[in-house]
Amino acid sequence: MWQKSLITIPGQHASRLIAGSPRRAGKIIAFLILLLPTLFGILGLVVDGSLMMTESGVVQHAADAGAIAAAAALSRGEDASVAQQMAITCAQSHHGLSDANVLVNIPPANGPYAGVSGYAEVEVSRNVRSSFIQILNGIQSRTVSSQAVAGREAATEGAAIVVLDPDPPGISLPLIAGLTLPATPSLSLGGLEVLGIGQLDVDGAVLVNTDWGGVDENGDPAGEAMFLRGAITCMPLLPLTKLNAQDIRVVGGVDDERNYGAYDDGEDSPLRANALPVPDPLINLPVPTVSADPTNVNSTLRGGVIVAGIPLIGPPTVLRPGVYDYIQIVSGKVTFQKGIYIIRGKNPLTNIPLQIIGGEVTADGVMFYITNSTSYSAASGSPDASDGGTTPGNTTLGTVLPSVVMNVGLLGSKFTPLDSPGSPFHGMFLYQRRMDRRIIVISRDTLLTDGSFSGTIYAKWGHMVLAGMGTFDTRFVVGSMRFVNVFDCAVEPSSLLPPAEDVFLVQ
Repeated sequence: MWQKSLITIPGQHASRLIAGSPRRAGKIIAFLILLLPTLFGILGLVVDGSLMMTESGVVQHAADAGAIAAAAALSRGEDASVAQQMAITCAQSHHGLSDANVLVNIPPANGPYAGVSGYAEVEVSRNVRSSFIQILNGIQSRTVSSQAVAGREAATEGAAIVVLDPDPPGISLPLIAGLTLPATPSLSLGGLEVLGIGQLDVDGAVLVNTDWGGVDENGDPAGEAMFLRGAITCMPLLPLTKLNAQDIRVVGGVDDERNYGAYDDGEDSPLRANALPVPDPLINLPVPTVSADPTNVNSTLRGGVIVAGIPLIGPPTVLRPGVYDYIQIVSGKVTFQKGIYIIRGKNPLTNIPLQIIGGEVTADGVMFYITNSTSYSAASGSPDASDGGTTPGNTTLGTVLPSVVMNVGLLGSKFTPLDSPGSPFHGMFLYQRRMDRRIIVISRDTLLTDGSFSGTIYAKWGHMVLAGMGTFDTRFVVGSMRFVNVFDCAVEPSSLLPPAEDVFLVQ
């Protein structure tokens, strides 16, 4: 550091500016000149580095979105080619990267998910032009690339109850001779309804595709607004009545979020509204034919059967697998031999295909297939085999006679599903034709019995009514469902259906 001073020298006519060290100032200027390239290089690193980081984030977001789009398409059943195009469109068009190169591998080609179906791998790369660095090294652009993998992963526990109908028709249940049911509303109030004076506990997930409105887990509006209707409705006659489950996942909303709780005490609320619908977990189950299950399906036509034997002392009636017009059991001892019972007509007096309301019944290791096709063929499965996921055309049904009325609380009775591990119907107890919307009624109004009831009930577009109390080792896949609790009721299946899945980024 130097200071300047003005010194007057006697005898001279001018002043002279004296610097402390003029040579040092020149050295600093020269040093600065030498440092300029380095300073510009640092500036270039900062500017181009920031640009690369920004572009890297943009490219990563595009890869993530593309992978999710492809995995979502796969989850909807789209072909791999469609999923690939959706990933490319999402990455290039929706993120403004029209010049990017997008590589889509279905299934992934690298990493822990390599070769795993249902997952999609997306790699997005793009050339980014340098602003400063090219001055130093002559490289005008660099490639920025990112990779992502997405697929469906479990979002809930395994399911115990699956309600499939997004917009169930209005169905009311008439009075049924021989069966006492508590009074219930004549109007369908929800895709899943929990009514009565008891608590319903479900050891598994409750998955409901109905999109009717209500509120979500926070009390905010959810679903499609419907007067007095919610996707799930709980109408307690006592303040303690609730629906408790491991998970409650619903496309629409519920009537009151306070009516829904965790299966295990102390856990957070299991309710999740505004969710995506779940697929039918049994959509690939064939209809019963001799070729599908030669061990348990019998094509013999056995007509209609009414059993009204003398209680206790009457001889037992033995029924064998085959194709029936109807079966009605009013009293007496009845044994169903193991196998599959196809019922394709209805009792001309009651108009009910399967009715078990009295007697002592042993149906151990059986499955009942109920169809509204009077010409159903156990050889070909026609016409039911072509139902698939088609929605029945009728949307307003009004009062409908049930297809099944069964009191599983009969003293000394036993109802268990088909026990045949090699059969596609293993574990099934009731299977109703997919296009058949009729009501299935299962009742158990007393615990003072030694009877048992278990198995899977499947009625894709049908309505299920379960009335009574106690614990049910049962899984339900139905169009809509109503629980009418006499006292506390529990659904505790020994095995669960697949959980709900959502698309997640996994890599």
